[in-house]
Amino acid sequence: GREQFHGLGSMYCRGAAAVILTYDVNSLQSLTELEERFLALTDSASADCIFAIVGNKVDLSDDSALPPDESRPEKSVASCGSKVRKQVRAEDAIALYKKILKYKMLDEKDVPAAEKMCFETSAKTGYKVDYLFETVFEMVVPIIVRQKAEGPPQTVDITDYKPAKRTKSGCCA
Repeated sequence: GREQFHGLGSMYCRGAAAVILTYDVNSLQSLTELEERFLALTDSASADCIFAIVGNKVDLSDDSALPPDESRPEKSVASCGSKVRKQVRAEDAIALYKKILKYKMLDEKDVPAAEKMCFETSAKTGYKVDYLFETVFEMVVPIIVRQKAEGPPQTVDITDYKPAKRTKSGCCA
């Protein structure tokens, strides 16, 4: 059923200051689909857009030695019964990040380092989710401030509406 919504993606990325692309660390296919299906959606993002590659579901991985985190209870890690083998390594995410930079024709020295923009999280337990959003937020705010200072807004102010003056119509006006 995802195909029916695929065309809407570029609308959500239009003018985006940040794009967070998420895959399942326990499914290599999810990383492959991320590249194949969603890379082109970044075309409508702003030219100085920040990209983050996020591997999710580390709580389900058998080799995800999650250290204690203040934002989640200790028991949440132990509550996962069956663990699966992690299929996507951090190096795979870094390679995708570098492909995005190449696709967008961005120079690696002008953007954040791949190691800083590739994350592994658990939405279920909250592991490193706050860190992800805080990192992206710290990078995006200066971009937005600079964009606002550089030019007119990208939106239309409908409160500034002035009705057109009526003129007589016809051949003798």
